[in-house]
Amino acid sequence: MQQRSLKTPSSPGAEPLLSRPQAIGLASVIWLALLCWLAFFNGLGTLGLMDKTEALFVEVGHQMLQRDDWVTPWWNGKTFFDYPVWGYWMVALSFRFFGISPWAARLPVALAASAVVVAAFLLLWQLAPALEKPRSRWMRAALGAGVLATSPGWIGWGRSSTTDMFLASAISLALFSFLWGHRLPARSPGLPVARILMAVFAGIAVLAKGPVGLLLPLLVVGAFVALTRSWDRWLRPAPLLAMTALFLGVVMPWYVAAAQANGQAFLGGFLAFSNVQRFTTVLYAHPGPPWFYLPWLLLLLLPWSLHLPVAVAHLGLTDRRRWRELLGGRSEHDPVPLFLLIWLVVVVGFFSAAATKLPGYILPAMPAAALLVGLGWRPFQASFPRGMGLRLSGWVEAVLLGILAGAAALAPRWAASDPAHPQFGAALADSGLPAILALVLGLTAAALVVALLGWPARARWFALPSLVGFLAILTLVVPPLAALIDRERQLPLRELATSARAEARTGEPLWVVGTKRYSTVFYAAETAAFVGDRQGILGRLQRDPASLGLEPSSRSVRLYGDRTDLDDLRLAPAQIERLDCRGQQELWRVPLAAFAPR
Repeated sequence: MQQRSLKTPSSPGAEPLLSRPQAIGLASVIWLALLCWLAFFNGLGTLGLMDKTEALFVEVGHQMLQRDDWVTPWWNGKTFFDYPVWGYWMVALSFRFFGISPWAARLPVALAASAVVVAAFLLLWQLAPALEKPRSRWMRAALGAGVLATSPGWIGWGRSSTTDMFLASAISLALFSFLWGHRLPARSPGLPVARILMAVFAGIAVLAKGPVGLLLPLLVVGAFVALTRSWDRWLRPAPLLAMTALFLGVVMPWYVAAAQANGQAFLGGFLAFSNVQRFTTVLYAHPGPPWFYLPWLLLLLLPWSLHLPVAVAHLGLTDRRRWRELLGGRSEHDPVPLFLLIWLVVVVGFFSAAATKLPGYILPAMPAAALLVGLGWRPFQASFPRGMGLRLSGWVEAVLLGILAGAAALAPRWAASDPAHPQFGAALADSGLPAILALVLGLTAAALVVALLGWPARARWFALPSLVGFLAILTLVVPPLAALIDRERQLPLRELATSARAEARTGEPLWVVGTKRYSTVFYAAETAAFVGDRQGILGRLQRDPASLGLEPSSRSVRLYGDRTDLDDLRLAPAQIERLDCRGQQELWRVPLAAFAPR
């Protein structure tokens, strides 16, 4: 039976409106635009700046714009060299073009996350065998990009303006460029372009978070070319020198300018403290065992991480004979899965060896894991996996989604137990969002069961329920839930910060008590001192009053924090002037004499 072509209604003999390649190209654009919109842009500004890392990071970019100082990062009245400058530049430029708002603060990071999703699609399309049908190429590329775009970790950090996504996206794009260039013929005009992209993105990674932005790609590429014995292509002096010069041209102008402007404060604060000490010692009370990142990899890539072991096995990466051929330099197998596995293992292993551990550190490993899952299901030349491994991981996913559906239904009851936000549980229940989330998760689990019961006839559509289900969550649940969280938890903090600014007297500092709500500095538009218990305040008053923002004219202070933390200061009721209150958050004014030693 011949396939019918789409023709114009007025001309029965006309050519099709779209050829098959054009139709697939249009479908690709629509699919990528939908993925990126739902994953990273839908509801981007519905949540105020989150305390601690995001609020701190955004305020540094804000200060760059206000001071018109594009070399030295500042935060809370002091220079801030924990991270280099790339992310701050992006936030400051976004503020300049779009105004100061959470939406503008998060736009650059959303674009970075989206760029990697698009690049993953294009890479899988480009690496496909030359004679493969366009439909098969499209399915593989769409699946790989879809797995990455619907991974909780990539979505979460792609909507949070911190340096982690800037580093992860730059490293990923540098390694994608290497993989593309590695598959090109030696005399291909695309090979110099791949080298240029590698150098530029590695430079951006170093501007985003320091030497680790170069070290990780070098470790991955070095391990790969050593195993595959492909040094000759990448160690030619002329291209290597050109790449080095381009890399230094991207990186060195700011590093030299920052060192000239700040001297030892920059060299010691950034290079020694934020890089060497972060790896060798535990900073900011963030330790972890060597296996710290294994459960986090599982969580950040759910539900796709459940299928990662099956994908690795199906791609032959557990085959001893293939490894012997590889180490002997005579392997004829496609090197892409091997490269992705090395990428994943090197990143997770590197940060597992570091003393300071945070979940976002392994974000650069997620594109490799996502593409391994996509290739495991739709490899370049092997058959689709239909065996017991994928069926078993499918049943595990279906059971897990069922459990999560039950947990979503109980979420309001658990949320009501938070003493800091006692009304949040009722607001969550009234919104109906837990029921919607439970329904979507339940339907996704049911669709998976249907696919599993129809095995192997429905095997090729096995990923579709998870993709559709998680896109539905991103459409129906995430934006209204973010708005609800903002109204119930973040808005009171912003209102109190604004009130603190309005109530300020000359020489009267603002002290944030207990929880370090870094968003106060952004929303109050003033510096603040972050204090703990009464004993700690008394110690700082004796040792370094300036660290508390005190001036010779200071006679009183404003205290901002949870009611419980404020009560723990043990101040006499007669000394307290309550300026404002939002739920459990309060703003007080007390005389400085209230902290005199008793």
